[in-house]
Amino acid sequence: MEIRLLDFTIGLVVGIILGLGMFWLGSRLRNWVGRSEMGRLTTEIRQLKRRLDEKDRRVSRMMTEAERLAEKLAQGKGLVRGKTEDESKEKKALPGSFPT
Repeated sequence: MEIRLLDFTIGLVVGIILGLGMFWLGSRLRNWVGRSEMGRLTTEIRQLKRRLDEKDRRVSRMMTEAERLAEKLAQGKGLVRGKTEDESKEKKALPGSFPT
């Protein structure tokens, strides 16, 4: 069986047209699904989770910094004329009572 040039050309053109049509329909379908309410909500949830993770990291860094500063302040205020805070509390305690 011999394939003529005309048959080959018709088949090629029909194949290209069908291929382009299917490609166009597929892109429209993906576009429609992507813009559906479910797709929008999924995207919004993903973005909110990402933002929440960023805020959690920022807050944990701030808490770490605050704890570090509090420790520095406690060490700085703990010294009373060369004595530690525990030693100064012992002096203030009433006689016969245990220092706290």
